[in-house]
This record gives sequence, structure tokens and C-alpha cells, in this order.
Amino acid sequence: MRLPVGAYASILHRITGLLLIVLTGLGLGLLKASLQSASGFDAVTALLVQPSAPFFGALVVWVAAQHLYGGLRHLTLDVHQGFGRGASRRSAALVLVLAVSTALGAALLWP
Repeated sequence: MRLPVGAYASILHRITGLLLIVLTGLGLGLLKASLQSASGFDAVTALLVQPSAPFFGALVVWVAAQHLYGGLRHLTLDVHQGFGRGASRRSAALVLVLAVSTALGAALLWP
């Protein structure tokens, strides 16, 4: 059985929602560490300038973008727009492409 692209977009929307909860906790932990002391700030700064930081930054941006664009797609479907088979497939594919494009753009802009 092969799932349609809309199913992948919907499943990814749910998964990225869960990942956002985890990433928010992680981000708040890093913020707390950076604000507690100068050494904590230096440790967080050192973490963010690692060679792998752009990859993980792009991954975080992809999670947020995928969830945002997927949520907008679901809201559009909730108001009965784009329900046709073709329109639904196009909007799901657009969500996937936009999320990846946003993440790649973030990786290229990483300092």
C-alpha cells in the first residue's frame, strides 16, 4: 500500500508538533544556561559555533517550518478550500517543498 503525499504531510505535521515540544524544552534549557553565568554563555556559544551547528539549526528550522506550513494547510482544509484530489496533492507537495526550502535557506544564512 502506498500512501498519498497528503498522508505524509499530515503525519509529518503530527511528528513535528511533538518534536517542537522537545525542542522548546531544549532551547529553554540552553537559554537558561546562557543567562546563568558567563561560563554558561561561553558554553552555549561554543556549542553554536560547532561545524555541525548549521545542520542542527537547519533541522530545527525544518521542524518549525514543516509544522507551520502543514498547520496552514490544515486550516485551509478546515474552511473547505483545496479539497479536490489534485488541489490536495499540490498543497501537500507545496508544504514539503516549502519546508525543505526554508531549512536550506536557514542553513545557508547560518553565521
